[in-house]
Amino acid sequence: MTKNPTIYDVSRKAGVSTATVSRVLNNPDHVDAETRNLVESAINELGYKPLSETRMRVLKEIPRICVCTPHYSSPAYAQRLRGVDLYLESLDYETELFIQIINSQPQLDHFVNSISSRNIDGVIFISLALTEEQISKVKDAGVQCVMIENQSPLCTCINYDNFEGGRIAARYFLDKGFESFGIVSEPFHWDYTVYSIQDRIMGFQAEIGAAGYSIPKENIYENQIDYHLVRRQFCDVFRSGVYPKAFFVPADMMAFGMIQAARDCGLTPGKDVFIIGFDDIDYADVFELTTISQHLDESGEVAAKALMEKLREPEKAEQQILLALSMVVRKSA
Repeated sequence: MTKNPTIYDVSRKAGVSTATVSRVLNNPDHVDAETRNLVESAINELGYKPLSETRMRVLKEIPRICVCTPHYSSPAYAQRLRGVDLYLESLDYETELFIQIINSQPQLDHFVNSISSRNIDGVIFISLALTEEQISKVKDAGVQCVMIENQSPLCTCINYDNFEGGRIAARYFLDKGFESFGIVSEPFHWDYTVYSIQDRIMGFQAEIGAAGYSIPKENIYENQIDYHLVRRQFCDVFRSGVYPKAFFVPADMMAFGMIQAARDCGLTPGKDVFIIGFDDIDYADVFELTTISQHLDESGEVAAKALMEKLREPEKAEQQILLALSMVVRKSA
């Protein structure tokens, strides 16, 4: 059976981008005559027809929403996705939700470059480091977008003050009278994701610095955001008997590993060693972890609400939404 021509075939034959093909199909007045003729000739020669699914979707007026996220298995990302889903389910009309996992810079580039052929109305980017050129490409394709944990005046963005989150943790320890501090850091990060851990650590260091304290190099522990790796590392640290009393850990999954390591070594978190995490993911209460809450589900709901508003009112001004962080006190500190 002969394969039906696609927008990619039209793009190659006309020598233009898929975004240009999409503009010719949807907004021909926005394309110069020469380019429009090239694309229309390629469409006619190939016999290209837009997907019947697209036509049916327009008739039914069912918005198609895509969430782009790295590391789907991460609890923090999963909770944000849950918030998106909860908001969409609360609407009195049907929507279609798709998940796109982005695990490399080439994958992110390909998603953006092929956005006009993806048959979606709106996209939520979670913790992905899009450039302003990429955001413009998405919007030029007629796709509304919202970002969580990234900043740009070109689209609605949902953010937190991660620096302030680190300061909140530091003030809590200082108010308790601690004078010896440790930090667990993940120095490596992927170039296609937003790196917020460093801001959290800088905020913590700034606050204790203002109080006249500092963190010596030997009290800065580096590892990946991995429960098992951190657990093994801190079993060695705690068994050595040489470690600071109060730890700021800017990701809950790392803090869980520390708590279990302390228990493995016969230590009681909140008595022998004090630990503050960051995220407040679902299992934080199981580990009795004191942590800075990002209200992850809420961020997904707010992003979904903002995106649906843009779909209803495309001319609505872009928003820069800053969600509050809060300390959740449990037994670990």
